[in-house]
Amino acid sequence: MQGIFYGIGVGPGDPELLTCKAARILSEVEAVAVPVAEKGKESTAYGIAFNYIRPGCEIISIDFPMTRDRIRLEKAWAEARSALQGCLDQGRSIAFLTLGDPMLYSTYIYLFYHLREKGYRVETVPGISAFSAAAASAGVPLALGDEKMALMPGEAAVALSSKELSSFETLVLFKVSGCYEKVLAALKLAGRLPGTILVQSCGMPGEIITSDLEAEKVGELSYFSLLISRKEPFNL
Repeated sequence: MQGIFYGIGVGPGDPELLTCKAARILSEVEAVAVPVAEKGKESTAYGIAFNYIRPGCEIISIDFPMTRDRIRLEKAWAEARSALQGCLDQGRSIAFLTLGDPMLYSTYIYLFYHLREKGYRVETVPGISAFSAAAASAGVPLALGDEKMALMPGEAAVALSSKELSSFETLVLFKVSGCYEKVLAALKLAGRLPGTILVQSCGMPGEIITSDLEAEKVGELSYFSLLISRKEPFNL
């Protein structure tokens, strides 16, 4: 019998935000797959889940380079699939760790589709997304009544017109550390800066929440940074 491939969302950073189901599976599986951006680099997701992993569990390091080079990415995905399939074919179940939720901007999705198409049993365990935790920490509602909300990478927001940006009561922008100045300029042009907050390293040591966006130094932004932009500043 083949093992089961689990996609485990470990949440944004706080180990206490891991779900009970995720904790149970991590205490049962024979192997845990840990995505890393570079060989030898520590995995944030592994650090969050560490105390829930069964002692003696095999840790499989999966290299996912931080690049848009399709050739390099395809090679990394193929190597990852090969390693995972070998383990599953031995009847061993694997938990693949991913920050936040596995189905939202996650490397897990590329493995999910492939393994499912190959006939492997795949189960996804949702996790708390960074934007949900960030809104809770900042005390800012994401949406009220029939308000419209959009989630997108920062680069996608830059490509939109001011009119398009203004059509949503709430914007949640991910991956802004590499395009922060361009995103701020777009939000400023759309008149959204007064209702925008920056959250860095949500749920992790050194979490920062600020509305003084132009005071932040681009080179010092955490990779784990997002913006929550309300069209109108929220006041209770």
